[in-house]
Amino acid sequence: MTPLLIPRQQGFSLVELMVSMTLGLLLMAGVMQTFLASKQTYSANNALSRVQESGRFAMEFITNDIRNVGYRGECMAPLNNLLDESGKGYKADYFDVDQPISGKANASPSWVKKRTAGDVIHVKYAANVPGATASGSTTAGANAISLTAESGVAKDTIVIVSDYSGCDMFQNRSNTNANALSRGSSGVPGNKNPGKNDFSHAYDSTMEILTLQSATYYIGGGANSSPSLRRISFSTGTENDEELVEGVQDMQILYGIAGSNRQVESYVPANEVSNWDNVVSVRVYLLLVSADANVVAENQVIDFNGTAVTIQNRRLAQVFSATIGIRNRLP
Repeated sequence: MTPLLIPRQQGFSLVELMVSMTLGLLLMAGVMQTFLASKQTYSANNALSRVQESGRFAMEFITNDIRNVGYRGECMAPLNNLLDESGKGYKADYFDVDQPISGKANASPSWVKKRTAGDVIHVKYAANVPGATASGSTTAGANAISLTAESGVAKDTIVIVSDYSGCDMFQNRSNTNANALSRGSSGVPGNKNPGKNDFSHAYDSTMEILTLQSATYYIGGGANSSPSLRRISFSTGTENDEELVEGVQDMQILYGIAGSNRQVESYVPANEVSNWDNVVSVRVYLLLVSADANVVAENQVIDFNGTAVTIQNRRLAQVFSATIGIRNRLP
């Protein structure tokens, strides 16, 4: 009988096992290193894109308002203010369009309660109302302006009507869908004392209808406890404090002072402006910082308006700047 030959079973030796494990670990280490490097690159690029997007939005908000500072339509005469500024929510600083721009250097005006850093700027101007056209004549003693269609102007909005003879400011008492803009009569909040209730003169259908844009920009805490660009708007007669763009850590502002030829001779901070009527341009610096930490190799040191600023927690930072001419004051 021929015996069966049983093949001898063999496995990996200890040396072979250790070599294979070492190679596997090296391979895994390479994969992990590639993954971590890709993740770090993604985090940095994502932080940069968010910072740049926030910076553009923040600068767009500020630039648009500064560029239109002081615009009052066709009105060349002193504005007739029919608001009751002694009542709740009314202060001359909010609605004095004769001084349409002002600011504070690393300080706050009385109505800004949440500032955490940087400068504060307050701007005022009149904005056109699309589609709002008067349908006929309006006498000086009238309490309403009849329109050809729905006004689209919300109740309590501060309205300015103007032509070449003068302009008047009052608070609209009609609803958005009304075919009129109405103001209060004697003794009604929103108008001054008796004797100051009438329009400055009679208007006709060529009058220009605008709304007052009055806003304060500053840096304060946001919803996520991060520093943000905030705006207090007074266009409806009361303070509306809102967060605009998160991640804005600081704001520094310089004001272009014009000489006798209306050309800018120097840029100075707010505390060195002696006459705000001489401000013809504004230079804004914004410091944007990413919400995510540990996205750069080491803490950045940023040159911000001539000052070295160290960004903590390896966050990504970028400086945005713009010089904005005030259209109504340029030569």
